[in-house]
Amino acid sequence: MTTTSQLEAITEDAAQLIHHLRCSNAPDDVLAEATGHIRQAMETLAPYLQQGEGWSTISIASDTPGFAWNEEDLTAVMPYSPVTGKRNPIAPPIRMWKEGNEVHGEATFSPTYAGPPDSVHGGIIAAVFDEVLSMANVITGKAGFTGTLTIRYHRKTPLNTSIELWGVNERQDERKQFSRGEMRVNGEVTASAEGLFICSPELPKRK
Repeated sequence: MTTTSQLEAITEDAAQLIHHLRCSNAPDDVLAEATGHIRQAMETLAPYLQQGEGWSTISIASDTPGFAWNEEDLTAVMPYSPVTGKRNPIAPPIRMWKEGNEVHGEATFSPTYAGPPDSVHGGIIAAVFDEVLSMANVITGKAGFTGTLTIRYHRKTPLNTSIELWGVNERQDERKQFSRGEMRVNGEVTASAEGLFICSPELPKRK
């Protein structure tokens, strides 16, 4: 069976490959050589592909049986998330942890996630907020599907800069969860979000 450390190591390498492709100005012969290596890697992995449950909390190869809950590393609960998963090469490097009833975190976005000049793409910001606000619900013991997510972009969120993440579940109304969050740089808010989430029995319970 694949070890967690080996899988996360190769995922990090794949993330670096994405960054290299995004920022590359290599000549055609170098790109052709790289293509050969990439195709060889795909051929090596192809016989081991599996389809399974599609939860970001569970491997599609079903090697993660449930929530690996860690209040000091909330991303561990979603190892295959495209936003925070350590086993998903498209996920930016994000840390989240629990402080009281709040989610705190940090992220640094490379040019892979660029939108406006020297700034993070607005869609990436929205995706990160969806994850932060969702986790703010989870730490209360009630997860929910996203109903509405409203983003306000106060100013550019810069690339290659430490971004502070914050989220909190403000109130609950039966099945409805209301959460809000902020992104900050040196204490200054660059973007904020409000979300409505709907609890559902389809969601797995935290263990």
